[in-house]
Amino acid sequence: MSLLPSPSAPTGCNYTCKLYFDPKADQPSTGGYFITDEELRQKLANLIDTEERIQKASVYSNPLSSLQATNALLYHAFIVIETNDWWWSIEKNTEGITIQRSKDIGSVRDTYQRKKRTTGWTSLTSIRNNKTAQGGNTTISELINYIWRKDCVTNVYHVLSANCQGFAALVFDHIRSPHNDLMYFDEAADQQPSTTSSCYMSVDSVLNQVERLSASETFTKIELHKVPMDSLNIPDYFTQNAVVSDLVGNTVMTSAFAIFVGLDPVAIPVLLAGTYLARLLMYSHYFVIFETNNGIYWSLDRLPNRFTIQRSRNKATLLKECQRISRDSSLIAAKRYKSADAKAKTMNAVMIFILKNCPNKNQIYHLPPEHCGTQACRVFDHFKLK
Repeated sequence: MSLLPSPSAPTGCNYTCKLYFDPKADQPSTGGYFITDEELRQKLANLIDTEERIQKASVYSNPLSSLQATNALLYHAFIVIETNDWWWSIEKNTEGITIQRSKDIGSVRDTYQRKKRTTGWTSLTSIRNNKTAQGGNTTISELINYIWRKDCVTNVYHVLSANCQGFAALVFDHIRSPHNDLMYFDEAADQQPSTTSSCYMSVDSVLNQVERLSASETFTKIELHKVPMDSLNIPDYFTQNAVVSDLVGNTVMTSAFAIFVGLDPVAIPVLLAGTYLARLLMYSHYFVIFETNNGIYWSLDRLPNRFTIQRSRNKATLLKECQRISRDSSLIAAKRYKSADAKAKTMNAVMIFILKNCPNKNQIYHLPPEHCGTQACRVFDHFKLK
């Protein structure tokens, strides 16, 4: 049974906020699956091979009407993906997102929900392959995670701002460049680092790893810790761009003040260094540590350019190190700021919170250092037992 009468109606007034998945589009219909945003990651994980890697992806188009003479301006866009085992299509239209899977390309490229796609009466209105890219080692599961965290299912269709072409471009660009969004994830921070794998991973890969590892690790305690921000040891706090930006801003303001009060220009560098150090001492970096029911500990840090998640059997490791570098500042060691009993949740719930529910969730990267601690405070307040 078809979810939609047409994949290219002009408005989203019938948008269902659901995803339709047909796992065997080349076989007799089994009815397919209608999946909500909340169900998306878990339900699809049970229906697909989570390790299935994308080999190639293409953007295809077909006309909106069979009366068109060309696809140049008006067209429906969709993605066709090739893996080692399957062909997939992914697309959005006025009533939802549709994913199809088949052993042959024709059942997903030429057919939409078991009906022939619209084509025109000229050679310019056939189903056309507009561009193709290599898969970039992304898995289908990671692509589903990306669609989920970008709210694609619940983002109501709009003919200008949230249409099929925009969705196809979003998916294609992510497949082509999947590692623009990175997290640091260390699943065994108290053990010797692996020489064959990096802790810097795509957000969507971390989602899968955290869900796998934390499934039986329920929180019992939560702690909020802080360390002065003057530490040069904390990774990413003093990236080149951040330093340049801060120095330029401080230099302009401090120099203007010095000139205004008639201060000797020779003293400006001393005054500049003093104001910069005072700013660092004024703020603290906060991070969260979770204790679980089976003796495993997790930590969460929000750094200016990424989140850092660590897992360990040794709590002291998480207290002392971030990304295997000492947390201690030049003046003061990290110390516990707050503690409480925790809600009976897992680290997967924390990932959902910071990526889907946390205020300013879209500002995942490039956050000013003095604002990073607010994320840890929000996480603590959300997961402590009231």
